[in-house]
Amino acid sequence: MQCEVLVVGGGPAGSTAARLLAKEGIDTVLIEKNLYFNKPCGGGIPSAGLKDFDLLNEIQIPFNRIKKVKIFPPFSEPIEVELKPDEIFIFSRSLLDPFLRGLAEKKGVKLIEAELINIENYNKKYRALIRKRSNETEKITCRYIIAADGVNSRVCKITGVSRPDYFWTVSLHVPENMSENRDTCEFWFGSSHASFFYSWVFPAVDYLSVGTGAEDVCKLKNFIQNFLKKRFDEKINTDNFKLRAYKIPRWRRKRFYKENILFCGDALGTVMPVSFEGIYYAMKSAQFAVEAIKQRNLKLYEKLWNEKFLNQFIMMKKFQDFMFGSDKKMDRWLNVHRDNSVQELAMALWLRKKHGGELIPLYLKAFAGIISRIAIFKLK
Repeated sequence: MQCEVLVVGGGPAGSTAARLLAKEGIDTVLIEKNLYFNKPCGGGIPSAGLKDFDLLNEIQIPFNRIKKVKIFPPFSEPIEVELKPDEIFIFSRSLLDPFLRGLAEKKGVKLIEAELINIENYNKKYRALIRKRSNETEKITCRYIIAADGVNSRVCKITGVSRPDYFWTVSLHVPENMSENRDTCEFWFGSSHASFFYSWVFPAVDYLSVGTGAEDVCKLKNFIQNFLKKRFDEKINTDNFKLRAYKIPRWRRKRFYKENILFCGDALGTVMPVSFEGIYYAMKSAQFAVEAIKQRNLKLYEKLWNEKFLNQFIMMKKFQDFMFGSDKKMDRWLNVHRDNSVQELAMALWLRKKHGGELIPLYLKAFAGIISRIAIFKLK
């Protein structure tokens, strides 16, 4: 089999890359090792992100509309933020990923359920060995490879490119009747139930996604038990639910491509610090990678990403490192968001995907009083 681009990984990054490539008339094959995988994920996507990809009117799967965000600081009273209509949608990944792959297929992408085994150079191109679900192997010759195969990227391992660092999360699906607020996303902060992360309650269509995160996998069981007790009193026993642990990339600057192999999504580590939002940024990385291939200029990939997102990622990473290590600092930082103008800045950056060039200095200024060493927020 031959193609111009082989995309490895059929999540939001891979399926978006494949769809956009095919839309440009570029012969594309997409491989995904498990078409039935339901990735543990909160499933939140801002509507602005869907608009970015002309998907808002294409959605044909169930989702839940969110009207409020409720933030629970370690010590203070909760902060409730009213959202504009239809700013956040919550999807089940078991439905979202197949839907996005289906859009790619409609554009002419060849989708194969197969696992990547190896990549070798072949006549100034690449030859990828894949193993299908039937255990049959096949070779695919291509000019470019897009690695969208997650935090455990096989392509990274084969090419010697470092995989992203990561946090751990553990989550479970709780019956929807366990929450009275089906239109509210909850973010809970505190070192008794999360570490350099937050705990969450996100209402999907017919269940609640409940979970927490930590930098050490050994802390997860104790953390999730503490959080469930805090949030649901004694109503939930973890023994009665299936717990799923999964890695979430810890963002840091890393290489975007090696020769003609480009890294996207979780394989690149494009998860926003603090919010840990990944789907939108995975899809944007795919969009920029496709543009670089289209222009035959792979340096363009990193340039487009940095111009759009780098300063915001740096800022949020510094907040994460500085604030998350102390409940006291975290509490003070979150309480600044009680101010309506700060809420508006935060929502513009997070949900409405406004360019950070003008907003970031204003956002930082709001926190100047609680940052003892403001120099650490120098962005470059």
